[in-house]
Amino acid sequence: MNVHDIWQDPDEHVRFAAYLEKLGHVADASEVSLVNRVLTDPDLTMAQSAVLRHLDRRAAGLHLGPACEGWTQAMTQATIDHPFLAQRLREWSLFRTITLKLP
Repeated sequence: MNVHDIWQDPDEHVRFAAYLEKLGHVADASEVSLVNRVLTDPDLTMAQSAVLRHLDRRAAGLHLGPACEGWTQAMTQATIDHPFLAQRLREWSLFRTITLKLP
């Protein structure tokens, strides 16, 4: 099922689960595009919730490694028009900075 097909389902709970599934298996090169697409869902609250779960999952797995910085920059650009999501990325960056005792 592609993202366009997900949009066709009128039930936001079904779309939410489908988005989480897609986001959980997205290739790094396609991640920004998929996040952008999810955030165009007509139910913005549901879409942001799906992306938030994705950001938390990915950040938890990346925050100790060097790939985190590039990923955070890419996701910040993808979520720039969504203040809550952008704030969550800043929180993960702060958490990373404190955990790794970075300047």
